[in-house]
Amino acid sequence: MTPGSLESASMTTWNSLITTTEIVSQEHDKLATEMITKCAETLKVLNSRYETFRIQHEKFEKRLLTDRDAQYSELRKTKAAYDATCKELEGKRVKVEKSFDHGRPKAQKSYDAQMAEMHNVKNTYLITLNVTNAIKEKYYHTDIPDVLSSLQDLNETRVQAMNTVWKLSCNMESAALIRCSDHMKKMHAEIERNLPHLDSLMFIAHNQPQDGWREPPDFFFEPSPIWHDTDDIVIDEAARVWLQNKIAKSQTGLISYRTEVEKRRKDVESMQVKREKARGSSESQGGRTTAEEMDILRNLLNGQEELAAVNSKRVALETEVDTVRQACGDIDKNAHSHKFKSTSFKIPTSCDLCHEKIWGLSAKGMTCKDCGFNCHAKCEMRVAANCPGPLDKTAKKALKDVRQNRGSVSIDKLSELPASNGSSIGVNRSNTVTSVSTNSTATVERSGTVKSTATTSTAATSTAPSASSSKPPARRVLAPPPAAYIAELPADEAVPDGPKAKMLYSYTAGGDGEISVGEGKEVIIVQPDEGGWTKIRNGTVTGLVPTTYVETLGSSSSARTVSSPTSTIDSRRESIIGGKKKGPAVAPKRGAKKLVHVHAIYDYKARTEDEFDMAEGDKFVLIADDDGSGWAEVEKNGVKKMVPANYLEKA
Repeated sequence: MTPGSLESASMTTWNSLITTTEIVSQEHDKLATEMITKCAETLKVLNSRYETFRIQHEKFEKRLLTDRDAQYSELRKTKAAYDATCKELEGKRVKVEKSFDHGRPKAQKSYDAQMAEMHNVKNTYLITLNVTNAIKEKYYHTDIPDVLSSLQDLNETRVQAMNTVWKLSCNMESAALIRCSDHMKKMHAEIERNLPHLDSLMFIAHNQPQDGWREPPDFFFEPSPIWHDTDDIVIDEAARVWLQNKIAKSQTGLISYRTEVEKRRKDVESMQVKREKARGSSESQGGRTTAEEMDILRNLLNGQEELAAVNSKRVALETEVDTVRQACGDIDKNAHSHKFKSTSFKIPTSCDLCHEKIWGLSAKGMTCKDCGFNCHAKCEMRVAANCPGPLDKTAKKALKDVRQNRGSVSIDKLSELPASNGSSIGVNRSNTVTSVSTNSTATVERSGTVKSTATTSTAATSTAPSASSSKPPARRVLAPPPAAYIAELPADEAVPDGPKAKMLYSYTAGGDGEISVGEGKEVIIVQPDEGGWTKIRNGTVTGLVPTTYVETLGSSSSARTVSSPTSTIDSRRESIIGGKKKGPAVAPKRGAKKLVHVHAIYDYKARTEDEFDMAEGDKFVLIADDDGSGWAEVEKNGVKKMVPANYLEKA
């Protein structure tokens, strides 16, 4: 109490009780023992119980304050990061201005990258700013009022319990001291006037500010002192992709948090109903507080604490979503987010976004469960939400080749990709039989869209560069193509006449421009013998085979349509699986490259079917040397696979 303070109703009642007790104190020698055992000890227990709850309320309030201050600290950190990014951007801008012509493109590229990073940091700052304001509003309008209400309820319960004890003491004195019955009745009436809510009203009147309570002002955007900027969210192309992924993650979490908040709110409301019932039951039993009522009060407080924590997260996510939508509209409309999962890449893999290797210290990456999109963990938020949906294994490979050769393809250009229901994408394969022993890839138009018809141009087949010269070879052996990759020529498109021939032996292509053909296969001679090699057409595929492997049957009398390459695949499979006749020696082609032989200097156990098992001293033919990935492509017995480059030594 301070000078000029108003006494609470409980204090007034207590003073009356003390005064009355002093009057009859001399006659209470015997009663004193009963008062100690039945009243004082009860008050001690009640004090211990309610003090525990008061401390718990205090801890709850401190936790709310800590969470609020943590959000304030997060805002300060975000602001500092934004200032640092702006400062770094200004430095790169100065470098661009001071750079010479030969170094300007590199400096400009670094400046543009830093600009995009600054935009992302700025957006994070703005989002954090709004979240902080929302948390602040929740703290002052929801959390603190709830704590105060709970403390008020606790105090009123405590007062009610004290009243019960005081009534008991009065009854004891009335029974023991008939002569003081009049004084006790007056004291009893005084206690009855001490209603539980009177202390609360007195506390409110005594502690309420004269000019009313004022909410602290909202936080606002503070531009960097070295970068003149506005409080508008950046919505350029790169930022929209980042914001689109941000809102997708927020919405995913928001659904679960809304459900959790609703569930916990219902639990709290249910416990409040139980609390009222328990209080009514306690009043009907003379105001005695039961253990069940204590358990209900404890559970109610715990439920309110859990609800406040979950509700804070919900408010933060809702604010993030609202902030992005106010700046960009329905940015998530027609978006198809990738279902990324964390992946550790044991074999070097190219990031489908930045096309850098995911290997070594950056082996941790992300993989889309639907379309197989691979990227660094740091690139996840910069991947456009253009997932085509669940794809089968073949379609994932075709899409992987498109991404590695041409970059990411927009969602509207992927409508023809094969989905899980069996629809197919039109992919052209220049050779359907070499896929058993070489790495085949789907050919794709330069524009980035997938071709829908098979290419029949002879020149395109004969002049196409090998996989080892154009890009690092895929370390896997592909099965023959499915029917979805085989296209028939139109009926009115006929193959020109030419001499018919028959393959005396099976031949497997060993270089650029060659073709693999099975034994006994009928072909058409396109170009006669030249230096021991003859150019033939097998179905839709044209290439070179040794002249000694071909027997001319006669000229073709009429045009015929292209045959399906299925028979070629079957004959190729038979020549590999079953025994085959060994053909005569093959004449070297003019300008043929000199073979490079290597041998293994260490033992190696293959981890996948795309790799060779090696023992020290094994010999191979080097097809493609290490391209920086640590792997080399070698050939042994007509089969090409991958081995570690540092396990090899040139013979």
